[in-house]
Amino acid sequence: MTAPTGVTDPAPDVAATSLLGRLLPSDRSARVLAAATLVNMVGNGFYLASSMLFFTRVVQLSTTEVGEGLAVCAVVGVFAGVPLGHLADRLGAREVFIALQLVQAAAMMLFPLVHGFPAFLAVVVVAAVGQRGGTAVGGALIAYIATPARRTSTRAYLRSVINAGTAVGVAAAGFALQANSRHDYVLLVLGNGLTFLLAAVILLWLPRVPPRQAPPQASRAEALRDRPYLAVAALSGVLAFQYDVMSVALPLWVVQETGAPRWSLSLLLVGNTAVIVLFQVRAARGVVDVTSAGRVTRRSAVVFLVSCTAIALAAGTPAAVALPLLAGGVLVHSVGELWFAAGTFELGYGLARDHAQGQYQGVFNLAAGLARSASPLVLTTLCLEWGRPGWIVLGIGLAVTGLAVPPVAAWAARSRLPEPPLTSNS
Repeated sequence: MTAPTGVTDPAPDVAATSLLGRLLPSDRSARVLAAATLVNMVGNGFYLASSMLFFTRVVQLSTTEVGEGLAVCAVVGVFAGVPLGHLADRLGAREVFIALQLVQAAAMMLFPLVHGFPAFLAVVVVAAVGQRGGTAVGGALIAYIATPARRTSTRAYLRSVINAGTAVGVAAAGFALQANSRHDYVLLVLGNGLTFLLAAVILLWLPRVPPRQAPPQASRAEALRDRPYLAVAALSGVLAFQYDVMSVALPLWVVQETGAPRWSLSLLLVGNTAVIVLFQVRAARGVVDVTSAGRVTRRSAVVFLVSCTAIALAAGTPAAVALPLLAGGVLVHSVGELWFAAGTFELGYGLARDHAQGQYQGVFNLAAGLARSASPLVLTTLCLEWGRPGWIVLGIGLAVTGLAVPPVAAWAARSRLPEPPLTSNS
């Protein structure tokens, strides 16, 4: 197999003008990444749908043991991005990203052999390091193979692919879950492992990314010492709470506090996913620099306040009132999610040092991971224990945080010193 040597495409052919050509990104490397991501996310859907049942019924762990293990791996995983991102800068992002796919494949293949909590903990930590590190390294890979003008649009396209692939995987796993047998749970986990292997093979078609040569004055932990960048990452991390509103707060709110039928929850969540799949790329258009990214992130935060208010008003109302309020709130939230993702993609790339994109992407993910580790407790306290006032407090908190993003991002942009041209170690 011969990988391409460049990242630009030849002149577009007839296929590029077809409907399929218009739906796919024009850059060949982006299409390769999309193919690998789609395969991988179908497997991720298998795993999301079956992992808890697999660990409790096949590995025979208690729910407490599974929860403890996942909590440990979340802490370890969230700190893996920075060193692995740095490794990608120095060794080559493509090679490190492929290696992390193989690490995750190995973890999935080992899970059916696990017996007892210590072995489970060891394997799940390895899987978490591969997953969280892969997020940072994957972000760096996009930064290095795409032109600066295409980084955000490529990330936006891949986010649509991630949501679509995961939805397909979860839906396909439903047939195995209905059978409810040990054999089927094992097949789903092994199937996830195979998708990592297939993704690794597909990624070989990407051009090799030469290692980056850091300037002499750069430190090994420069991203962690970049206070303006850390401030932007911290604000974005707080705003990332909104991702868990759909998965943590909304389901319990709908079932416990509103008169909406339970089946409506599935429609609301499917609707949210559909909006992301269909419109994420469009939402990223016009987000071309730090200034536009700051504005669209601020706009998303104000929209979250509107969404939280609509969802809060659905409490204690009959289905005829609750359903329109919930549907409107979820739709508005989905629009905010589109803008937030587009804005933070551009901020994460545009404010990073080009010779250390892996390290900087690791820091950006670290901030989001630390914030989201607290989101279940914060969201259940605010939205479920405080009720309507808690939703309003959440919305105000997100809005105020978003309003701070443009001036802080402008400060970070002013702090950027001109960099020497990118060179490689090769």
